[in-house]
This record gives sequence, C-alpha cells and structure tokens, in this order.
Amino acid sequence: MLGDLTVTQSRDECWKDKVKPPIIPSSALFLGVGDASSESLGNSACVLCKKSEPWLLIDCGHDTITSYKRAFSNQLPSHVFITHLHYDHIGGLEQLFFKAALSGQKVRLYVPVLLVQQLCAMLRYTQLSEGKADVWNTFILHPISESFWHQGVKLWVYPVRHHAPNSAYALHLPGVVFYSGDTRPIPELLTHTATGAEIIFHDCSVNGNPSHSGIDDLLREYPASILEKIWVYHYHSEQEQSAFKRAGLKFVTPFTMVSLGENQQR
Repeated sequence: MLGDLTVTQSRDECWKDKVKPPIIPSSALFLGVGDASSESLGNSACVLCKKSEPWLLIDCGHDTITSYKRAFSNQLPSHVFITHLHYDHIGGLEQLFFKAALSGQKVRLYVPVLLVQQLCAMLRYTQLSEGKADVWNTFILHPISESFWHQGVKLWVYPVRHHAPNSAYALHLPGVVFYSGDTRPIPELLTHTATGAEIIFHDCSVNGNPSHSGIDDLLREYPASILEKIWVYHYHSEQEQSAFKRAGLKFVTPFTMVSLGENQQR
C-alpha cells in the first residue's frame, strides 16, 4: 500500500515537472496598421509579445516578414494566426515558407477550420525544387474550430462581419487582448465576450464600408465602457489620425508597443 502511494506521488511529481507554466503575452507590437491600399502604414499585422520577445504573429501580409525581421533581430516567426484570406493579410506566407524552408525552420500555422480548404488551394503551387518540398513540409497546419492552446494559454476564435459569412475571424485571450481582424462593428460579440480588462484592437478607418468599420460606426454601436478600451488600426493614412483624436479614439502606429491586460498603464 505504502509502495503504491509512493509510486503515485512520484508520478505526480514527474507530471508537475513536465507541465510548463503558461506564458501570457504582456504587450503587442503592430508591424503595420494600414488598409489594403495604404502605401505608408504597412499591411496590418500584430505580434503579441512576452517581455519584448515574439509570442504569436497575427496575419502575414506582403511586407510583414521584412518588418518582423527588422523588429526581432532578423528572426522569422515560428507561430502565426490567420484572421482571413485577403492578400494583405496572407500575402507574406509564400515568402515565409521560402525563408523558413531554406533555413530548416518549422512554422506552426493556426487557421480557422472553414478557411483551411481555400488556403490550401491558394498555396498549392508554393514549393521548392530544392529538397522536393512543398509548403506543408514546412508549415505545421493547426485547424481551429472555436479555440486553441498556445504556450499553455487558451485562445478563442469568433467569426466576425467582413465580406462574407464565416470568412474572417477575431482572436481573443480573455482579460488580455481582443483582436477584431477586418470587420464591421460587432457589439453583439464584444458585449458577451469582453471581460473589461482586455485591450481591444479594432478595425477602423475614417469612413466605413460594407466590409470595414468607420469612426461613426464605432461611436454609434459601442458603449463608452468598450470605446475606452479600443485602439483602432487598419486605416489608410497618417492624416486620418487627427480624426481619431477628435473622436476620442486611441489609435495604433507602426512599431509602437502597447501594453496588454494587467500591464496596461492606469
């Protein structure tokens, strides 16, 4: 009996040694904040960071890899979440594949499950003659339904209002960060999911359209308790920043670090 108890305790201790504590991001760095036609602000992409080190890249546009390497000492991203399949958000995946494959690096790609088939079709001709390798020899595809685990942390994924139903998704780490992706206002979602502690990064330009939010849209759809947590991104030019200021909206700029969750400045 005592021997069995000793074995059980030993197993428990071994299990505790193997379970790593969760690594929770403490800041966000936007590599770009522009819309698809912005020439100066870069493709919208965000790196969640822990102690200034990359934790998870959100989206990978045409210029994202160049900006990522500039920000993180020539590193390549090892984990990427994709919000949707417009090219200003995935146009850099081919470049990432080439650089990662030639350096022998694997990249985990978190993709909402309803986007997987189309993404596979879009990348089907992406391959290297060296080593006879295609993209899935380098990218580790992780299809997501409602949630996924990363670095010991559970993140949630929600469909948003962009272009067509189930074509774009938000990413949420409760109490830390909510990233809207490209979307119209989603009060029905934020009202029921946001805890009040997280930073909300929200698509917004001066004027909205059927696929994107505008200033008037946010002011009309969200209560003050949510507006005060919002930082807008995915806008067209620096000239729009003055309009955000007049509306009382905070905005993100390229290569500026924003503190998350309990690390926010009060």
